Amino acid sequence: MSAKSERAALRPDGAALAHIVLALTALGTAWLWSGAARACDLALVQGPGPVRIDYNPFAVGSTAAPLDVKLANGGEDVCDLRLSFTDDAGQEATQVVLGGVALQIRPRESSGVTQAPAQPGVFLFTLAAGGASTAQLDAAVLRDAVAEAGEYAADLKLIVKDADGQALLAPIPIRLVLGATPRAQLGLAGAAGVFGSGSSVEVVDFGEAVSGATRQIFVQVRANARSKLTIQSEHRGMLQRTEAVEGAPAIAYGVDLDGQPVDLTALWSRSVDPPRDLQGLSLPMTLTLGDVVGRAAGRYVDLLTIDVSPD
Repeated sequence: MSAKSERAALRPDGAALAHIVLALTALGTAWLWSGAARACDLALVQGPGPVRIDYNPFAVGSTAAPLDVKLANGGEDVCDLRLSFTDDAGQEATQVVLGGVALQIRPRESSGVTQAPAQPGVFLFTLAAGGASTAQLDAAVLRDAVAEAGEYAADLKLIVKDADGQALLAPIPIRLVLGATPRAQLGLAGAAGVFGSGSSVEVVDFGEAVSGATRQIFVQVRANARSKLTIQSEHRGMLQRTEAVEGAPAIAYGVDLDGQPVDLTALWSRSVDPPRDLQGLSLPMTLTLGDVVGRAAGRYVDLLTIDVSPD
């Protein structure tokens, strides 16, 4: 600096002095730009990849899948980040509908990510200087629906900005996938049944046997695909006495489902296609006793197995 100043004194036109001032200005500008970069020097360490939700519309409880993004701050100051999502049209996406199922992206509990006040779909995340951390979010079912069996997908972009609204990274692509596997569910009304999973045993009691007596129940089916309903009688349409008596005949009975006779001598099946909602389909089943005259006193039973499964 001193040598250049001495040379400048030899120039009466002041040109050397002007060059020195310009050099100092350029150095100052470079120093300021370098400091700004170090304040929030952001890098994407790991994106979320495809986010898949295996969806069962008949399950109890919420359904969600993790959407985690790991970021690194190479700067010397804290990064205050604003995260948001856009759809294919570039519009901010606060929720996504796949197969009629509404999904919402939300912070995971105790994740350090918070919802921006009065800004749905915008999340705040602070990243310490010189460190890396994961922004933990979930794609969660906001509104259930009985989605037709199949896969549904949407492509989003994660936008990362600073507190001043400046983009810090290129948009990060995210693919949301909702997979609805074929499912069917069966319940009985009029006995003691309710919708549930697995097998259950319900009792239809005729009380004191009277020829031609009837009882009615309802077979309720919910499904997200066309399904097959089967009925099988353990004793092929006969009520057997629980305590065997030599020569005592069984009691025949008949069943019809929704007005259609059921052949109890073999495995009987029928195709059903319930509406895609939580009410499903309710089919009346009528059971009718045959002739009971001359039958030995006692308790008579048969076991009907009713099952439903997606085709």
